[in-house]
Amino acid sequence: MLLRLALALAVGLVATSCGGEGPRSAASLRACVRDHLPAGAVDSVQASTVDGVTTIVYDHRGSETTVSVFGSEDDAKQAELAEARLGDAHDHRLGNVLYGGGGAAEEAVIACLD
Repeated sequence: MLLRLALALAVGLVATSCGGEGPRSAASLRACVRDHLPAGAVDSVQASTVDGVTTIVYDHRGSETTVSVFGSEDDAKQAELAEARLGDAHDHRLGNVLYGGGGAAEEAVIACLD
C-alpha cells in the first residue's frame, strides 16, 4: 500500500512538472490577478459564467479589461478562431484564457498565466 502511494505521488509530480496541471480555473486566476494588481488599479470587477465560460471584467475609469476563462485550451482556441472569422480578433490567448483591454489588469493576467 505504501509503495502504491509513493508511486502515485511520483507520477503526479512528474505530470505537473511536464505541464500536466491542466487548465487554469477562473477562481484561481481571479485570486492571482487580485494579488498582482497595484492599489487603485481597478474600480470594479464583475464576473459571470455562461455555458461553462467565466468572463471577468476589470473596469478602471471607463476602460475595461475582459478575461474569458474556458474549460479547455481547445475551447479557447475555437473561440479565438470564431472571433477572427467575425473580424473581431482583438483578444490574446494563453492556454485556456482569452484576454484583452490593456492596462494594469491585463498586465496582472499575463503575469498570472506565465
